[in-house]
Amino acid sequence: MKKIWKVWTVILVVAATVLLTISTQYSKKEEISTDSYQYLIGVSLPNVIEPWLNNFVDVFTEKVSQDKKINVIFRDAAGNPEKQIQDIETLMEYGIDILIVSPDGSDSLSSVLSEAFQKIPVILTGVGAGTEDYTCLIKSDDQKIGRLAGEYILNNLYEKNKKIVVFQGVEESPVSKQRLKGFQDSVQGTIPEEDITYYCGDWLRDRAELRMKDYLISHDSADIVFAFNDDMAYGAYQACQQYRIEGKVHLIGVDGFEGESAGLSLLDKGVLDATIQTPDFGGLSYEIARKLLEGNKVEKNIIIQPELILQGGAERKE
Repeated sequence: MKKIWKVWTVILVVAATVLLTISTQYSKKEEISTDSYQYLIGVSLPNVIEPWLNNFVDVFTEKVSQDKKINVIFRDAAGNPEKQIQDIETLMEYGIDILIVSPDGSDSLSSVLSEAFQKIPVILTGVGAGTEDYTCLIKSDDQKIGRLAGEYILNNLYEKNKKIVVFQGVEESPVSKQRLKGFQDSVQGTIPEEDITYYCGDWLRDRAELRMKDYLISHDSADIVFAFNDDMAYGAYQACQQYRIEGKVHLIGVDGFEGESAGLSLLDKGVLDATIQTPDFGGLSYEIARKLLEGNKVEKNIIIQPELILQGGAERKE
């Protein structure tokens, strides 16, 4: 009987020791803080459904995931200017260290950005916002993008009576207007206006696909398509596929991002003849933010030059 009690005593002691050890380890794990970042960045976007903004989120998130000192909060206004103002005000209430904003092209954010600029650095991407109250503006030379496309078409694709379809972005978009001006300036006097048809594709693949179908219903075919982003160019290609003319139509896009169904991949697959590569806004915004957080100065206006990329590699960079 005594032996049995001794055995049970040993078992109870061992069990108590194991439980104490587990309890101590669990307590130590609970003390570990997961909020160990040093800086908080707020990002306000007008509408992440636009491919370049979607790419911005992907690239910026990837950069931040490798930086233990930084955390980021994204806010998407879903095409509502009033909501973007509210988003920026909310981000400021969170105590962010830097504000990154992609304006919608209007001056609606000028007041709230001026208020933010009095407290923290403000980085603008894509376009300005009707105010000089910002730390850094990162943009591409959109007029040159249109000019590069026009020159490429003239020098490599266009012949008399060939038909061109141009897909612009959102109507009244400053970026779209500049790309249109660059294109029209480059082809004016050489390509007759009646050979060019313009559509607003709203930067969206499915919208461009529908407009391309509209065009093909009322015309025999198209010879050249220039879309103001690669996503719309791919939409036009899908319409051409359905009408079994894909291969007969030359397609030029803009963006030159990496990823499935993105510009560089479409070049590799032979879908696009060319794309005009624009800035990696996500990566550049992260780099500028990092410099500012480290106390370094940055240029107030950074204009990145686009690059024409053809199947097989870079054509030229100016």
